[in-house]
Amino acid sequence: MAPQKKAAAQEEEASIADLCRLIRGPSEQLACMNAKMNKIEAEVQKVDRVENEVKNVKTLMESLREENKELKSLIKQKDEQLSDMQSTVNDLETRLNSLEQHHRGWGARVLNIPLSEEEEGSTQLTVQKVYNLALRPILEGAASTGKIKEVPPAEQVLEMAHVLPGKPGQPKPIIMHFFNRQVRNLCFQLKKDFAARETPRGASGREGGGAETRRRGGEQQVNGGGGHEGPGRYRYPLYDDLTKANLAKLRAISQDSRVQACWSVNGQIRFKLKDSNVVKKLNSVLEPLDDILK
Repeated sequence: MAPQKKAAAQEEEASIADLCRLIRGPSEQLACMNAKMNKIEAEVQKVDRVENEVKNVKTLMESLREENKELKSLIKQKDEQLSDMQSTVNDLETRLNSLEQHHRGWGARVLNIPLSEEEEGSTQLTVQKVYNLALRPILEGAASTGKIKEVPPAEQVLEMAHVLPGKPGQPKPIIMHFFNRQVRNLCFQLKKDFAARETPRGASGREGGGAETRRRGGEQQVNGGGGHEGPGRYRYPLYDDLTKANLAKLRAISQDSRVQACWSVNGQIRFKLKDSNVVKKLNSVLEPLDDILK
């Protein structure tokens, strides 16, 4: 082959090779761009999914917020209903306790009455023993001062009297029921002047010590004194016949360090705080102790 032809052929081959490279370059770039676009589209799809999930989460959160508001509102309503119900229950319990205490206004309790087994087993004998030892001296005093015209017999004063459980070897408490509230109240009012008393020991007239319950003119009192009135302790102390709730509250108040004295008058609990002469009355046995004493 002539040199000129050979050179022309080489140039033509070179041109074809260059053309092929030119054609492959955009194709490769296009393929690379397609791959990148595919990656971008995949990332966009991921972002879309994330956005959708975020939107779903936001929607769920909004729904939960609304549901939470509804639940709070419902709980508030239920709390108000429970509070109203509790107030109603407390009111009913207070009224029931007051009614029970009013019914007990016909009765009283007395301590230290010595009874034989025969007397314990007989209401009539118990009535007579309580009358003779605890009530007759007071009624005789009432007659001597003109409070009553004459001393009524036991069968006109007490309807019944029976023994309560007590400590072995000691006189058991006795609960009694009067026929007449006025006679019952008169016995409490005048017992300070006419009830039988023990002879006091020592110059101070005190026997023993320690906190104990005492009564004064129809009052049931708890303090830290010797438990006596006037010339000596009562031989047969008379007690208000308190309900279980009233007695428990009286004890709780009397045992508080802020209280000077606590007592009851015809079932009504009264007390005085330390360093105070103001007599306060208990309105409800269901009231918390701190609210009572504040």
